[in-house]
Amino acid sequence: MKEDLVSIIMPVYNGEDFLDRSIKSVLRQTYQNWELLLIDDGSEDDSARIIERYLEDDRIKFLKNDSNSGISATRNKGINNSNGEYIALLDQDDEWFADKLQKQVKALNGLGYDYGLIYSNLEVRFDNGDVTERKKEIEPEPTIIENLELMLLRNLISSPTVLIRKEVLDDVGLFDDSIKWGGDDYDLWIRIAHKYKFFYIDEVLCIRHEHQKNYSADKKRMMLRTIELAEKYIREFGLNPDIKKRLRSNHYYRFGIESLKKRQVLTGISYILRSIFVSKQGIKELGKTIRNRF
Repeated sequence: MKEDLVSIIMPVYNGEDFLDRSIKSVLRQTYQNWELLLIDDGSEDDSARIIERYLEDDRIKFLKNDSNSGISATRNKGINNSNGEYIALLDQDDEWFADKLQKQVKALNGLGYDYGLIYSNLEVRFDNGDVTERKKEIEPEPTIIENLELMLLRNLISSPTVLIRKEVLDDVGLFDDSIKWGGDDYDLWIRIAHKYKFFYIDEVLCIRHEHQKNYSADKKRMMLRTIELAEKYIREFGLNPDIKKRLRSNHYYRFGIESLKKRQVLTGISYILRSIFVSKQGIKELGKTIRNRF
């Protein structure tokens, strides 16, 4: 039986320090029926030269943007030029474990077409080499409406862990390239969650590398934009407006905890208190933190 083709979309921008590692993680996949689309978004380093070394493998395709277009538009170009039944996303500085595609394709093939997306846990490695942590993603809810509400409260998914049915993107649309602050993937997950179920593999299948080139310092701005995006979809989908309070409370709490981790004590405490006053969700989150610590 012919295996389904997986189209792997990798935007490239000044990625010479990381590309070899990411491409080799694709070549090591035990599932071999894939195509890798590398789309150069106006790189000014040796990224193109590194990519050209791999083009003897006819599964690897090299596209170029006329000018720097941003990650959303670049991903969309890759998807529009893909041929696979499934779409996978891999950034130039991340990598996969060898069985990532094998396990996800097998799982998704065993599910009904009401499941549009599958994701997993990942390992986070920091550029100083001192800290490695395993990131356990949140398990989706069993029904579409329950899972949509959960997605609106927080982003469950890291993009290198996903595998998406191509026909789902034909249905809900591609990445919104007007979003410039990093929430383009979250926007897409919400639109998929509005119509399809999610499936979760409770295993670490990917590695995300955190370093200065991909670290966003403006976490407060991203938090506020995330709230704004989720509230837009609450209105568009006609959902219970009470979700807004839980949404704000949850994001305030998470921002407060992150601030405390960075030793920004006053900011951290103020946002945790704000979370508690906005909704009981903040009290629930505080309770979870206390239980996990003690």
